[in-house]
Amino acid sequence: MAVAIMWAATFVTFKVAWRDVDPVAFTGIRFALMVLFSVVVLAAARGHRFPDPADAPRLIAAALCGYFLYQLGFVLGLSRTSALAGAILISTHPIFAVMYSWIGRRERPEPMQVAGVALGFFGVAVFLQFWDAFGAAQLGDLFSLGAAAAFGAYGVLNQPLGKRYPTSRLMAWELIVGGTLTTLIAVPAMLHQDWAAVSGQSWLIIVYATVGPVYLAYAMWNWAIRKRGIARTVVYGFLVPVLGGAMAVVFLNEHVTPSEVVGALLVVAGLVVTRLPRRAAREVTAQAVEAPSVAPAASAEI
Repeated sequence: MAVAIMWAATFVTFKVAWRDVDPVAFTGIRFALMVLFSVVVLAAARGHRFPDPADAPRLIAAALCGYFLYQLGFVLGLSRTSALAGAILISTHPIFAVMYSWIGRRERPEPMQVAGVALGFFGVAVFLQFWDAFGAAQLGDLFSLGAAAAFGAYGVLNQPLGKRYPTSRLMAWELIVGGTLTTLIAVPAMLHQDWAAVSGQSWLIIVYATVGPVYLAYAMWNWAIRKRGIARTVVYGFLVPVLGGAMAVVFLNEHVTPSEVVGALLVVAGLVVTRLPRRAAREVTAQAVEAPSVAPAASAEI
């Protein structure tokens, strides 16, 4: 829920900052700051060691998907299409994540999970009035859809790595790889930007964007995936456009329509449905824990 709130806030705060800052320059400066922050995190970590070379291909792939392709796709998409179309397409990332997970046989699809994901996505579409959003397809639509596919792949690629490395260090390494590339791509826009004309409010948003929706949110997202699995975690992404719409009403004085209310209820219903098949599994697990066990105790993760 905390991650959903932080990500939803980006639709309001980023639009405000982009009044003063070019979107690509905005992305470049925040990722430059995040890369520096990541270097500090690694330098301050006790007993730090480099990732296993065998994990390097997966780590690089996750970094490129989560911190390069997704972030640039998000910014280029949101700045080149309507907010409704962009939000709908970016919100499909849970569909991609679950699909990748099922194709890779990491998680076995359950009928209730499939139904919950479908119901949640339908709720997003109704909330954002998809029948009006796709009246005119734009280049930004493709960027947004590509961003959703990239972030879905990021969650699946990162899941095994999250079991072998502390979250903060894994995040730092991935940010250094993907964030550095993102910063380099944005250098021309940053050089062209008149930073002296940027307001104090926009600078505060840049600082928040550096720590909140990426570094902190990604760490919490990876932790949730490790604890609860792909299908049960990514469905919370459906709440992002719903919460973003609520924030737009409060802070940007936008109006609420009946379809948005219905869509929000469908999203919540989808979240409930995806949790139903797990209850039986938890009961079985609880019974196994209470029964005598001959297995050795698991070692703590370092």
